[in-house]
Amino acid sequence: MKKTGTLVALGLMALCALVAVTGCAPKPVEKAPVAEVSGTLVVGITEASGNFNPLYYSSAYDGYVVDLVFDGLILRNFEGEYVPGDAVADSWEYSNENKTITFKMKKGLVFSDGQPLTAHDVVFTYQVLADPSYTGRYGSAVKDMKGYQDYFDGKTDKFEGVVALDDHTVQFNFTEALRVNFENCGYAIMPKHYYGATFSYKNTAGIEAITGEPVGSGPYKVESFKEKEFVSLTRNDKFYGSGYQIKDIILKFVDMTTDIVELTTGNVDLLAGMIEPAKIAEARAAGKMVNSYPRSGYGYVKTNCEAGPTADVKVRQALYYSFNIPEFVNSYFKDEATGQVLAGTQAHPFSQVSWVMSDSLVKSLNNYDFNLEKARQLLDEAGWKLNAAGKREKDGKLMELKIAAMPDHAILATLIPMWERDWGQGLGITLNIAYLEFNTILDYIIYNSDENVKEWSLFFLATSIPSPDPHSVYSEFHSDYIGSGNDNTSRYSNPKVDQLLDEGKKIMDVEKAKPVYEQVVKILNEEAVMMPVYANTYFDLYDAKLTNFKTSSLYGWVRAMKDAKVTE
Repeated sequence: MKKTGTLVALGLMALCALVAVTGCAPKPVEKAPVAEVSGTLVVGITEASGNFNPLYYSSAYDGYVVDLVFDGLILRNFEGEYVPGDAVADSWEYSNENKTITFKMKKGLVFSDGQPLTAHDVVFTYQVLADPSYTGRYGSAVKDMKGYQDYFDGKTDKFEGVVALDDHTVQFNFTEALRVNFENCGYAIMPKHYYGATFSYKNTAGIEAITGEPVGSGPYKVESFKEKEFVSLTRNDKFYGSGYQIKDIILKFVDMTTDIVELTTGNVDLLAGMIEPAKIAEARAAGKMVNSYPRSGYGYVKTNCEAGPTADVKVRQALYYSFNIPEFVNSYFKDEATGQVLAGTQAHPFSQVSWVMSDSLVKSLNNYDFNLEKARQLLDEAGWKLNAAGKREKDGKLMELKIAAMPDHAILATLIPMWERDWGQGLGITLNIAYLEFNTILDYIIYNSDENVKEWSLFFLATSIPSPDPHSVYSEFHSDYIGSGNDNTSRYSNPKVDQLLDEGKKIMDVEKAKPVYEQVVKILNEEAVMMPVYANTYFDLYDAKLTNFKTSSLYGWVRAMKDAKVTE
């Protein structure tokens, strides 16, 4: 697998931080020059659900709003490094054999409503994550913190994991010196006075209910949200930092079938993370600007590992063998003008910029090359035989795949006919395709997944992975994260994988950690837990009025707003 030295070096960042004794000296708060803030940027997105709560959102599009409105103690710069002073924390130091990280925060910071931001707000944010009644997806951040288990089990109502030493000094206490601890200190800081008005131990319902009208300390604030139409944000005049000189950002909901027309006709100024060659070529022909970079993420199909036919590993393997992924990639991602295919395939669930992946590891994996005969054999072995009508059945029950699909989705419009041809006609499987709105699919697989576990067999989505550390997929495959509101949407459970994931995060030396994660890669590949469909290059397409706009694999368009400008 091709990786640049820069990207490999990013994976060492957390390790280097652990070795450091202190960060840089605190800096005075710098106010942005208000006079330079101007212009409007219209960004085309598919849709936001309106859940802009940092601890409960699931959609990447809602995440755009969260990242624009909220700030954390730490942020990555363009090179993927955590630099003191770039966010709320001015410095940090390690102590207690690297099990404690103490952050010194900037003074004088306020939220968008004018109330001060203090260490107590950081403590509040992590108390919610650790609370027994918390139902969101991000609880993994606190499970390795001191006192978490007793706090969660109700043995004490005091959480020792995050402590305010004074108004501007916050201390994170971990049970072990883990490689992954530092990144877990970076969650969006939520104002206690706003979100915590009704909060008490074992009562987070009031916080979860606040989905709209977010209040944060980040560079923007939400002005309005209109369902199925747009989210309008404006520059937060109380933001402490420099940069972010674009006054207004509008996230306009555009259909995938017409988004490029919206760009070329000037109705939107930016389409981020585009992947279709035809659209990219059309943007170039219209004189639009293009940024490109390897995507830290992929499009994928996940199968239900708990219920229905796909709970059987042989069925999952059969579906993988009979899914002609190269055919799809070579067709969908082909640039007709140049003949170049702008995506590749991969048989593992890690980022293509992850430091665990290597050419030798990739070559050792089963690519599940298209083989209908192999797929038929596996289904026969699993007991799903062809009946007189040419349909698969077992114990008198027809084999049915319940496919949760989004309507008017360009990729699914290509994939579904392929599945009907090869899974339906080729293997004799009955396909039941349910076209569901995006938020309904999220409800099926995340928010209310326990009740809907028998309602689906597989779904297609895409994901972005924000770190080169393989620990970033921990909650995707660890059995602790099966259930409503959690990340293990495939509901996959394997004690060996759990053990390896728990072991891997404890290893400080990246080189020593690699063999552990390599085992995880091989098991997930062998058990066909998910089927990555493409690993592609991302293309940000934008109007020339957007200047100084720099993006990369780990520095997306939201972070790029720090230096970007709009010239009318």
